[in-house]
Amino acid sequence: MPPLRPLVLAALVLGTAVACGNGDGGDAGKDAAPETSTSTSTTKPRRGLLDQREEFPAYAVDAKGPKVDVYDRPDGGVVRTFDNPQPSGAPLVFLQERREGEWLNVFLPARPNGSTGWVRRADVTVRGVAFRVEVLRGAHSLKLYERDQLVREFPVGIGTNDTPTPGGTFYIKELLEPPNPDGDYGPYAYGLSGFSNVLTNFNGGAGVIGIHGTNQPGSVGRDVSHGCIRMRNEDIRYLAERLPLGTPVKVLA
Repeated sequence: MPPLRPLVLAALVLGTAVACGNGDGGDAGKDAAPETSTSTSTTKPRRGLLDQREEFPAYAVDAKGPKVDVYDRPDGGVVRTFDNPQPSGAPLVFLQERREGEWLNVFLPARPNGSTGWVRRADVTVRGVAFRVEVLRGAHSLKLYERDQLVREFPVGIGTNDTPTPGGTFYIKELLEPPNPDGDYGPYAYGLSGFSNVLTNFNGGAGVIGIHGTNQPGSVGRDVSHGCIRMRNEDIRYLAERLPLGTPVKVLA
């Protein structure tokens, strides 16, 4: 299939390789997204600084420089380093779990799912995020909340028994625009910080889980994907107009 084009969101280039198929558990290789490309968009994430008096239900953490060191604990040792932008061309973003002084504990876009580490406050910019997403796999439902108020609920397709959608706490790390909005991925695809627990290598990518549209609307509401969360095209458009990078996504039973 044609490559997904990463959007420019607030002057930041986005890209990924997503471990999703748009068939009913068929050939995994043919539906995966290649690593990178280029495109532009006027869509901008909502901003809000941590140091403002206004409180937010979640905080996204954007890298400032070309690299961010992750520590095992405040004033501890460096356990890994992330490049900014990422190899895909996406800007580096984390989701804050908690703050201790000038240190932030953040969720990492890395295996195993749910990994966390500590970053220095001086190395990042923190902004408030008013939205959060819950995916209920058993109900094939995605719920969108704004400041703990349910805004809308959407039907979704999820992974099959062989390639299930993993549960846990993730966040949106990038937004992609397929070159054909009527193609397999629909008009938009979000890349999440989580990975398939089954597909460790998917068509040259690392098995990233995503939320995307589809040209098979009848498959929504079923167990059909390689692990991604599939929405109707009008529904993913609704989300793409609203959700900034760093939005929390909790996948439940």
